[in-house]
Amino acid sequence: MPRTPGAKTLAIRQALSDNPGKPLKEVSAMLKEQGIDASAAYISKIKSKMQGKRKKRKKAPAPEALAPAVPKDAVSIGLLQKAKKLAAQLGGVKEAKAAIDALAQLMD
Repeated sequence: MPRTPGAKTLAIRQALSDNPGKPLKEVSAMLKEQGIDASAAYISKIKSKMQGKRKKRKKAPAPEALAPAVPKDAVSIGLLQKAKKLAAQLGGVKEAKAAIDALAQLMD
């Protein structure tokens, strides 16, 4: 669990928010006048934490990790088995194809 910021950290944050464009050495000198001893490096560390963490970009998956592209007109094994049963019921592939063509004309 992170510690709560102390008086020194709060004073540095306040000085940074009041003087956003000032160089860190000037902010350090300003804080020394108030009785707070803080180096420019320490102020820089607090300033970077105030800006928050940046989100990392997600890397694109490696090409071999991608699933192989399946064409839109691909037929699954289950559908092929159903087509085989239909062809057997209708008396052959030619008869099944004729029935499907007739059905397609009715659907249009």
